[in-house]
Formats: sequence, C-alpha cells, structure tokens
Amino acid sequence: MIMVLLKGHMPIAGPHWKFQYFGLFTGDPLLVDKHYQAKSLSDMVVVVQSDPTSWESHLQCNGQSLLWDLRRPIKAALGAVSEHLAGLLPLHLVYSQAHETAIEDWIWSVGCNPFSITSQGWHISQFQSDTISRSYIITTLEESIQLVNSAIHHLVMERTTEQTFRLFQSQERELVNKYNYVVGLWRRISTVSGELRYADAMRLLHTLEDASQGFVDHVNATIALLHPIHCTRERKVHVVFDVTTIPAFLIVLGVLWIVLRPRRPKPKIN
Repeated sequence: MIMVLLKGHMPIAGPHWKFQYFGLFTGDPLLVDKHYQAKSLSDMVVVVQSDPTSWESHLQCNGQSLLWDLRRPIKAALGAVSEHLAGLLPLHLVYSQAHETAIEDWIWSVGCNPFSITSQGWHISQFQSDTISRSYIITTLEESIQLVNSAIHHLVMERTTEQTFRLFQSQERELVNKYNYVVGLWRRISTVSGELRYADAMRLLHTLEDASQGFVDHVNATIALLHPIHCTRERKVHVVFDVTTIPAFLIVLGVLWIVLRPRRPKPKIN
C-alpha cells in the first residue's frame, strides 16, 4: 500500500495535509528509490507498506544485515515528515566543505529516534525537538515580518490628500498600537529563544500570528476608509490644456454635427 501525504499552504497558519491511499498488490517488498520506506519530496511525503515483517535491508551492523518491519513503517514515516516540516536531518549526514556536498559519517548515527539506522526506536529526542522548535520559530517570525512589511508598503503607496489626512489621523493611534504589539512579540520570542526556552517561545507563536493578522486587517480597513474619500469629495475636475486640445474638440464637434444634423426628407414617388 502507498500512502501519500499532500501538503497545502495557508497564510502564516502553517501547512495542512491531505492523506491519499493507493493499493498496489505485489509479491515483492515495495520501497521508494530502492531503499526507503518513506521519502520526503518537495510538496508531499510518500510512505509505502508491505507484508514482510522481518526483511533484510541493504544496511549492515557488525557484519549482520539490519532487519526492517515493512508492515509498520512508523519510524520511516516520522523521519520523512520531520524532514519535510522542519528540515530535520539524520545526525550522520554532515556537510563537507571540501566536497561541497553532504557526506555520511556513521559514527554519529546514535540514539533511539526515527533517524537512527541501527536502532528500532522512533521517539523524537530532546535535541531534535529543540531543532524542530527553532525551525518553526524562525519560520513564523519571518512570515510575520513579511506580512507586516507588506501591509506597511500598502499604506506607503496610498496617496495622501488634504481630505484623507484627518481620517487617517483618527486611525493612526490604533495602527501604532497594533504595530508596537507585534514588534514587542518579536522581541519577546527572540529573548525567550535566546534563553533556550523553546517551549515557551512556541506558545507565543499563535499569539504572534493573530497579532500580525490583526495589524494587516486594520491596515486594510483603513485603506478601505480612504478610498470613498477619493470618490466623493474630489469635486474639481482638472483638465490639462495643450496644443492638441482645441483641435480635438473641433474634430469631435464636427463628427457630432455630421451624425446628428437634420436630414431633408426624400419625396415619395409612386
């Protein structure tokens, strides 16, 4: 059986997942890329399940093949989802500056977690949990900053007039308060993360998301209030005259006279 986890995107609230199952009956073990029970792709996670409960894998330890339970791909699925959501990688993968690529150092393949090849456990360690938390914290902060900057850019692009200035002043205090609240959350989350209290920082992420969206909503509401002012209070029509204006008027009047001039009735001949 093949299980596909499709990821969809939502603004700042994070991804949501759709599960799709495909039945494929074959006598041989089913793997992804020959050696994997689960694989993280750019926009999905593929997990496969087969009948053998004790299958000799391509990996060995102390000269003996490691046995995989293809019936329960929980460990592989957790590892692939952790990699996809938080960029979590196995400990034995390191970056080689000399080769400018990732290399394998199996000395660091330790622990009883989804990425440990030589163990059967699949529990996330505290180190990996902190890594996932840091990834979510950085992602949420970056999305919040982009959202707030985009809203400020929309305000900057609005044309200021004498009629709209007073209306904007009535909304200015609330805009500043909401902006300062978001900036305060940025600083608080950064301080808490710097103290390695990732659990406390994670609890503030939903508050930051709501505050950022609240600032954006108030900016949009303020811009919506300014637009009717442009339509109803601008009574003057500014016409720019140049050397082509008078000839254009004459041409238009001539065309109208030709089209609308009274025509002589034709006599009827019986």
